[in-house]
Amino acid sequence: MRRVTIIRGLYAMLALLLLMTFLPAQMVHAAEKSRLDLILKVGSTTASVNGKKITIVKPFVEKGAVMVPLGVFKKTFGSTVSLEQDDIVRVMYGTHTGTMRIGSATAWKDGVKVKLVSPPRMVAGVLMVPLRFVAGVIGAGISSGNNGDILVSLTAPQDEKGSPEDRGGIDSDVGKTKIGNSYYQWSMNYPSGLMVGDNGGEESVATFMSAENLYYLEIHATIQEVQPDADEMLDQLVRSAEDGGETVLDREIFPQAKVPYARVVSKDSSGALWEGRQYYGDGRLYELYLTDDNAVNYKDFAKYAGLLNSFQPSFNDKDQTIRDLSTVKNGFRAAYNDDYGISLQVPADWSKDDQHLYYESKKGSYLRLKVSSAPAGSSLASWGEELKTRAEDSFVPDAYSVKGSSFKTISGVQAQINEVQYNYGNGWTTEYQLLLLKNGYRFYGQFVAPPGQEEEKVNFNAMLSSLDIDFETIKENFGRLAEDSYVSLKHKAVTKISKTFGYVIDIPLLWMPYQDIFELRNIEYRFTGGRLQINLSPEDSMEYTVNQLKRYYGNKNNDPKGPVIESVEETTFADQPATVITVHQTKGGIPYRIKAIVLSKEDKVYTLTVTLNDANATAEQQRMVEQTLKSFRFTGNGS
Repeated sequence: MRRVTIIRGLYAMLALLLLMTFLPAQMVHAAEKSRLDLILKVGSTTASVNGKKITIVKPFVEKGAVMVPLGVFKKTFGSTVSLEQDDIVRVMYGTHTGTMRIGSATAWKDGVKVKLVSPPRMVAGVLMVPLRFVAGVIGAGISSGNNGDILVSLTAPQDEKGSPEDRGGIDSDVGKTKIGNSYYQWSMNYPSGLMVGDNGGEESVATFMSAENLYYLEIHATIQEVQPDADEMLDQLVRSAEDGGETVLDREIFPQAKVPYARVVSKDSSGALWEGRQYYGDGRLYELYLTDDNAVNYKDFAKYAGLLNSFQPSFNDKDQTIRDLSTVKNGFRAAYNDDYGISLQVPADWSKDDQHLYYESKKGSYLRLKVSSAPAGSSLASWGEELKTRAEDSFVPDAYSVKGSSFKTISGVQAQINEVQYNYGNGWTTEYQLLLLKNGYRFYGQFVAPPGQEEEKVNFNAMLSSLDIDFETIKENFGRLAEDSYVSLKHKAVTKISKTFGYVIDIPLLWMPYQDIFELRNIEYRFTGGRLQINLSPEDSMEYTVNQLKRYYGNKNNDPKGPVIESVEETTFADQPATVITVHQTKGGIPYRIKAIVLSKEDKVYTLTVTLNDANATAEQQRMVEQTLKSFRFTGNGS
C-alpha cells in the first residue's frame, strides 16, 4: 500500500515518551470544577491531576529550572502536543503555541523567541521540559503549596469545565471533538489520546498514533479529477497491496454508503496487519491506512470501525468543534527553519523542504534560500557583479538578459532584488535573485519561474513580503560557514578517487554531485546547462559499447531535430586507445551537444559522457569541461 515512509515503531515510541509519562493508564473522573490543578513536587513520583493521584517520573531542578514530564500538561489541562522532525515538540492550547527542540535552549512562544534556562531532554525514556515555559504557553499560573508542593493552575473556559477526561472520553483540545484539514477538505472524530504525528511538511498527509500505542493511522489526500466508483477503489487497494508483496485477507465495497468507499485488510511482509480504505470527494482521492500491532486476524479491526466510519471527505468551516490541522491561510502556509531563524509563507500547493530551505510548485517554479559566510570586503554591489560574471560565464550572450534591480527592506535590512532572464532554447525563464548581507553572512534567494509561468511573480512578491530573518539566531547557532563565492571557486577543483575501478578525476567545486559514490559504476555531476557522467561496464567490450552508442544515436527515422552524429574519432585518452563520439540533438526545444568518450582498461569499459546545452556552451564552460576530462587518469589500483 502507498504509505508515508516512516518508522512506525519510532513514532509509536515517541508518542509514548510524550504522552504516557504517567505510569498508570486507568481512566479517572474528577469532580466538575472551573479550575484545573496540577500539584507536583521536586523529587517525588506522586502528582495530583485535578484531585486524582497519578505516578510520574520525578521532577528535578536543573540550572534553577524545574523540569517536569511533558505528559502531565496534556493529562491535566488537555493541551495538544505534536511531534515534528523527530525532535521538535509543539505545545498548543487554544490560540497559543509553544515550540521547543530537544537539547536546544532556544524556544518560541506565540512566535516570540525565548531563551530557556534548561533545554528539554530525555531522562529515563521520558521527555522532561521546563515547567515555567510550558505553563506560560498554556496560560497557567504557578504558586507554592505546602511541604514544597508546586501548584500549577488554569481556569478552564466556561464550556470546558472539568478535567480533559471528564469530557465524554474526548481529548477535546479546548472543545475540539473532531479533527481534519480545511485545505484538503476532510474531517473525522478525534478520539481520546490521539497523538498527531509528523507529516514531513506535506499538507496532504496526516499521521496519528494512540497514546496507549494501540494503533497507528495515516490519511492521504491527492488530487484526482476522475471519480472512481467503489469497485474501482477496491481494485486500486488490492493491486497496491499485492504490488507491495502483501497478502489481502479481506475486501469489501460500500457503494450505498453516504460516501461510497472500499476497504481491504492485508498482511505485510513483516506480519503486520493493515486496514486500508479509499474515499472520493470533490476532486480528491482519500486513502486511510490503520495498523494495530496486536491484530492477528482481519476481524480485529472491527473495533476501529467507529473511528474510520467517522471519516468524511468534507470540512465544515463553521463547526468550532473541529481541530483544523491545516496551516493554510489565504492560500499560503508557514515555512520555518529554526537553525537559521528564517520564516516565510509559501503557496499551499507547493512542496516544502524547510531543512534545505527549498520550495517548489508542481509546475516547476521554485524558491531556494541559502546562507553562507560573506567574503572579506563583500558588498551588495560586488556581490551583484559576481553574479553577473557567473551568468556571462554560463550563458552565451543571446541566451541571457538582465532586466533590472530594485531594493527592498527585509527584517530591517536593505536587500537587493535582481531580475534576470535566460533561455535554454525552449523559452525565456525568469529568475529573481535576493541578495542580503548581515553580520558577515550572505542570505541568498533564488526564485525561478519556467517559460509560461510569468504569473508566478505574484507568488514571489508574496513570499518576499512574508520573509522574516532572525539575524541573532544564525549568530548563535553558527560560526564560520562555507563561502559561496563564484570568483574564488571557479578555478578550484576537488580530486575524486575510485579505488574499486582504479581512476582519479578532478571535479570543479562549482559542479553539483548527483551521484558521487565513486566506488559505484555510475557517477554524475551537474552544472549550469550540462552534466558529466561516468559509467563502468565490466561485462561489455569497447567495440560493443561503441556500436551500441552509434545505433542509439543513429536517427533511423531521420528526425530533423536529431540526434545527428557529427563525428566519430579514434584517439588516445588517459594514455589508452579511445573512441570519441560527438552528437547534436534537440529535445524539448533545447538544443545540446553530447560528447561520449569510450575506452577500455583491464577488461573494463569506461564511458565518460558530457552533455552541454548550446545556450551554455561559453568559452568558460567549455574550458572547465575540457580541463575536467583531461584530469581523468588511471591509478593502476583497479580491482
